[in-house]
Amino acid sequence: MFKQSAPKQIRSTWDIPLKSPPQHLPRTSLFAQSVVLLASLFIFVPMASLAVDKVDTTPVTVEAIREAALADVVKEVGKINAIDSAILNFNASEKISAIHFSNGDNVTKGQVIAEQDNTKAKADLDKAKSTLALAKTKLERIEDLLIKEPFALAKQDVDELRENVNLADADVRQKQATMKDYLIIAPFDGQLTSFSQSIGSQIGAGTALVTLYSLHPVEVRYAISQKDLGKAQKGQGVDVTVEAYGNKVFKGLVNYVAPAVDESSGRVEIHATLDNPEFKLAPGMFANIKQFYSHDIKHLLVPQNSIIANNDERFVWLVRGDSAVKQVVKLAQNTNDGYAVVAEGLTEGDLVVKTGMQNLKADSKIKVIQDKNTLEDIASASPNPKASVDTEPSASTSLNPNPNPNPDTSTNTSSSSGGAN
Repeated sequence: MFKQSAPKQIRSTWDIPLKSPPQHLPRTSLFAQSVVLLASLFIFVPMASLAVDKVDTTPVTVEAIREAALADVVKEVGKINAIDSAILNFNASEKISAIHFSNGDNVTKGQVIAEQDNTKAKADLDKAKSTLALAKTKLERIEDLLIKEPFALAKQDVDELRENVNLADADVRQKQATMKDYLIIAPFDGQLTSFSQSIGSQIGAGTALVTLYSLHPVEVRYAISQKDLGKAQKGQGVDVTVEAYGNKVFKGLVNYVAPAVDESSGRVEIHATLDNPEFKLAPGMFANIKQFYSHDIKHLLVPQNSIIANNDERFVWLVRGDSAVKQVVKLAQNTNDGYAVVAEGLTEGDLVVKTGMQNLKADSKIKVIQDKNTLEDIASASPNPKASVDTEPSASTSLNPNPNPNPDTSTNTSSSSGGAN
């Protein structure tokens, strides 16, 4: 019979021997690996954050738009003129016998500047005086005689003698006056220039010898636009500079405003008087003039280095929250101290980018970097702060008509401004 085989033993998976467990690493090795891993995380995360900052934000400095009282000023170019000037000449024809001054000399009213040879005129005067003396002697003798003998001479003869005295006296006075024709006398205080003759020269009556200018005060003459005619008034102040003296300012007052517009130029002539005690201003000098229409007009001021020109367009970067937006502006005149007057586009308290704008584009994220003084400006100008500000040293300055005498230093201060539409 068949041999019954022994039943085959089935092994359970649980009976399969397991492989030997891995040998445990030393504790020191595991600790070292953990330290390396953590260190790499601490290094990577800040570096990644810095990389994001460099890409997404632009550091800028800003300044608050301020209102300030400025003078309403017009700038023009004009010319210095002597208030009084005269071309001096003799009224007689003779040789020049004396010249008492030279070109550039100052004279006072009444001084004799030059003389002609008056020998003949003096002789004529002496003769006239002799004739007068003789006529007076004859008349006196007859008058003495008439006292003793009232009818010794006819009344007609006595009247004739008296007329002779009168005629002789008039001749003397006329010849005395003629003697002045041989003199040139200063009609006012001034400075001499352009002597055209010398001693010994024969010079005719009316021929110019020298020019006299009155140099203190002097007058500057210029013209303004007819649109400003309503603003210009006598008594307004002017500041005048000339090339010869650089930035030295000569101050004066308007003394004449033309009542009508010049038909050829369409402009209005203005004269202003300037003190010139040192005679630095000379007639004929070109002058730069500032005429002050008023001194208390309030204007909004924007830093000139915040303004960007794009053809005929002018714009600034305006701070809104943590972004910069482009704001088109219209400008009036410059103030010559780093600011321009805003006509349209901004309001008081707006924050505009002052440096760093070269890296900005529409809606750029910004990080405002300012010094502590400007933080005070921002805080006072922006009651609803939103823009983040970090305090760092900065060379930028801002216009502050009412500076805080005790500015506080703060960090991570916030500020914002609404944009002008």
